[in-house]
Amino acid sequence: MAHTASIQQMTLQVHDTEGHTYSVFIRVDEKAAQGTLMITGSAAGERRQYELTQLQKSRSGKILGFKSSGATVTLTIEDTHTPPRLHLVARVFVPVVDIT
Repeated sequence: MAHTASIQQMTLQVHDTEGHTYSVFIRVDEKAAQGTLMITGSAAGERRQYELTQLQKSRSGKILGFKSSGATVTLTIEDTHTPPRLHLVARVFVPVVDIT
């Protein structure tokens, strides 16, 4: 990761399970515990941008937890594989019953 003071950024090229290629750019400000995640698809150049809050990085630096668009997200880099794997898991809490 390139970094300046508390701001770090990384750009990755990843492939999904169907073989589609994406560029992933992540920029985090560790001091402010916030950042940005941008995913660009190769086919139509479709770009999605997510604002990240409540960032928490693991001691190893391979796991990043954050909140984005109401979801709790975990991003994990598994570098024991060749090529390395990037896992993104998002959990959304949806209330089923509202009793007032």
